[in-house]
Amino acid sequence: MILLIHEFTPLWLSIDRIGPFQERMEEIDFTDANNESCNLYLFLSKNGRGKTTALELIAAMMGMLGCDTPQKMAASRKNSLNCPFDLEHLDQGNGRAQWDLRVRYSQDGIERIAVLSLLAGAIGSDVSLCFWDDDALLKVGAKEWHRFGFGRNVSGSWKSIGQGDLWVEALNNFIAHAVGENLGEIENSALVWPTLIYFSAYRNVTPIQPSEERSISAPHDWNYRPLHTFRTEGSLWRNSLDNLLVWLKWLDDGRFERALELVNQRVFKETSTFIKGVSREPPEAIVVRDNNRHRLDALSSGEKSLVQFFLRLGVHMTCNTILLIDEPEAHLHDQWKYRLFYQLKNLVRDCYPGLTVIVATHSPEIMDAFAIELPEENLRKGGYFFDTIEEEQRKRLIMEEAKRSYGDV
Repeated sequence: MILLIHEFTPLWLSIDRIGPFQERMEEIDFTDANNESCNLYLFLSKNGRGKTTALELIAAMMGMLGCDTPQKMAASRKNSLNCPFDLEHLDQGNGRAQWDLRVRYSQDGIERIAVLSLLAGAIGSDVSLCFWDDDALLKVGAKEWHRFGFGRNVSGSWKSIGQGDLWVEALNNFIAHAVGENLGEIENSALVWPTLIYFSAYRNVTPIQPSEERSISAPHDWNYRPLHTFRTEGSLWRNSLDNLLVWLKWLDDGRFERALELVNQRVFKETSTFIKGVSREPPEAIVVRDNNRHRLDALSSGEKSLVQFFLRLGVHMTCNTILLIDEPEAHLHDQWKYRLFYQLKNLVRDCYPGLTVIVATHSPEIMDAFAIELPEENLRKGGYFFDTIEEEQRKRLIMEEAKRSYGDV
């Protein structure tokens, strides 16, 4: 069966007994008032309320795609079978999660819309945390519900959820065969592969160890994957941005020029800094500032963070991309915070209609730039505030008192 994906967007996230979510099941709605998936979404809270946990869960569940068994997922992460997710709250204990996505696809030439529920963690008599009946499906324009995931029973044994579902099998085969394919050489079919790109709060461009041998070699996890996770690079040549740029230049298929244009326009526009190209000896990026040459790791922390964002995004993005960013304000002063967020909004609004951006922040500057109350063309904005039960009760009491005093407007 030929399966092509035209939309892959989040609808709902349910979290039960994981990390800080022990008092109740947390339910996060990614849709707007018209039941459309938001393409720009904020996670808001004080530190320690669970923003990062939610992002890590989403990324972990996306990593299941293309792996039809827990063993294959564990092997892809180079973990033991007992830890396929490499997340304590999913691999052990009673924690479980469900992430629901709207998938518009064509199969055998016929276009359909389905809800795909990705499930992970402990399972009991009820496999699903959120049940999609006909009415719920109708609200999001879908007619099918499919479930896939890896669950752990009371004895600690893992099992696949969704075995026997022909659509799930077709989806996993579609993604598994795509892993490692060259996005620059495949035509339109490649662009519909779904991918998630996750930038953790711990990210930096560090100097490469002098002992590292520099060569023209494929970067780590090069080409298509359903999940790309970027943290602090470390100091290995294969993981470095320098190697990525040298590799793109060596491919000579136009991607190097596109990558430089993206970074120079989104990061360095209206400044005296730009990436000029790469040198042969040593093989590394050439950064020019005020007519002086520099290395990438000599940039400011804010500049390095933004180069990391846009270069990685430009290289790994497909037409169905979900971008997760944890604390984008880290290492950035106010000017860079605004520049980053406005550039992300421009990407979603003007350039890539299949891009969904989910940002976790507690920065007032990011919240102001988001402007949830302001309608903007081609943007469907939403957000979720992670509260404790006590904070929710306090806010409810304040609202009730305001209504008694001033009337319900």
